[in-house]
Amino acid sequence: MRVVVTEIGWDGSMRRRALDTSGLTDAGRWDTLIEQVLAFPPLYRAAPGSLVYVIHAGDRAVLVGEQDLTGPLRDLVTMILASGDPP
Repeated sequence: MRVVVTEIGWDGSMRRRALDTSGLTDAGRWDTLIEQVLAFPPLYRAAPGSLVYVIHAGDRAVLVGEQDLTGPLRDLVTMILASGDPP
C-alpha cells in the first residue's frame, strides 16, 4: 500500500513524504493501521499553532491534528516523514 503523509505547519510550511508499505518487514501491521485510520479517523480538532497532518492512501485522505496523533499512528507518521521518499 502506498501512503503519503503531508505535514502542514502553523506558518503554512509543508513537508511531504511517501512510502510503499510492501517493502517493510511488518507491512501487514502498517497496512491494517492505515486502513483503520482511513475507515475511522480521529475527529479533527483544530488547535492554533499546532501541526496538521494529511494521511492519504488510495482514494481516501484524512486530517489529523498534532494533538490527536498518538500511539501507532504517531509511529507511522514519524516513520514515513523520516524515511519516506518525496512523492
